[in-house]
Formats: sequence, C-alpha cells, structure tokens
Amino acid sequence: MAFYDNIPETRPADGDSSDGMVFRYNREERIKNAPKIVQDYYAGKLNPTKGLFKVLVATKFNRFMLFTVALCFAVVLIVNTFGSRPNLVTAAGFEIELSAFCYDESVYAQIKVHPLKKSLADKNFPIDQYIKDQEKVSSIFSFVDVDGQTLDKIQKSAEIEKNAFFLRTNSPDYDIMKVEASVELLGQKVDLTSKVARRE
Repeated sequence: MAFYDNIPETRPADGDSSDGMVFRYNREERIKNAPKIVQDYYAGKLNPTKGLFKVLVATKFNRFMLFTVALCFAVVLIVNTFGSRPNLVTAAGFEIELSAFCYDESVYAQIKVHPLKKSLADKNFPIDQYIKDQEKVSSIFSFVDVDGQTLDKIQKSAEIEKNAFFLRTNSPDYDIMKVEASVELLGQKVDLTSKVARRE
C-alpha cells in the first residue's frame, strides 16, 4: 500500500460538528480514468534518465543543444585565444602591449614591453648587446576623443631591459575614448590602439 492510499477524510455534518462522514482516498480509483502516462508513472513503469550527462544526451534535441553549446564555447575560446588584438603586437622579438584607463578625471596609458620567452631562449638574440648599447624604445601616445579628434600627443622613451619594462603617461580626461600609440623598436615601427577602461 502506498503512503497516500486510504487516507481518511472527515466532513462535519450540517449543524453537527461532532458527527461526520468519512471518505477514504483510493489511488487506483482516482487514476483509473487518467491518461496512460499518468497510470504508468504511478505504477512505476516510467524510468526517468538519471545522471546529468545521460539527461543531456537522452534525446535527439538534447544532443543537438549540447553540441550547439559546445560549438559556441569553442568559437569564443578560439577567437579570444587566436584573434587579433589591436592593443597587443610582437616586433623584433619583443611583445608590446598598450593599456589605458580613466581615473580621477585623468586618462592613464601604459605600454608594457618585454622580450618573448622564445627570443630569450635563442642564443642568437642579442638582448645583452641591446642593454649594453642602451638601445631605446620610443612611443608617441595619442589621446582620441569620441569625435575621433586627437586631443593630446605625448612622446615617451625607455631603455631596453631584460625583464618587462614600461612607458607610462597620462592626460586630462576630455571624454577620451581610446589611446593610440606609435611604437618604434630596433628599427621596426608598430601601431597599437586601446579603448579607455572606465573605473568608477
């Protein structure tokens, strides 16, 4: 007998709260006219799929949705990993990255330069000679507003080092939306662009 079978229910008679009629709940009687799927469910004939992965591949539609989600995830991962980034380039064995953010009514921009690991591992890469000869990296920072007009230009330079080194500058924030930088390194010239990150 199931837990809810033959549950007594009482209803007081009219005008008399002490005497009442007794009704008994019978599941078989109740579901006798129910659809077959309901009868099978109560009889325990339905065996729902258990386990997260089994549910995800239980039906053709579920398999299609799982494949779609996996494909979208793969596309996003590939684009983020291998997609071109306007604020990151490599030149002459160095990686150059431009970043910019706004804080306290000023826009701060920085260029991070460091030799690539494969360059340092290459015995023919003359990093020590660059340091000895005091070779420099120079850059012109351009601060561009929402209308595409350049509001400020600042030139900075720094000597090449074996570890990461930086070129930093800042400018008053007059609705500056992006910073462009033209970097010259060991005879190579590259251009970078970075949107200004707003930090509240």
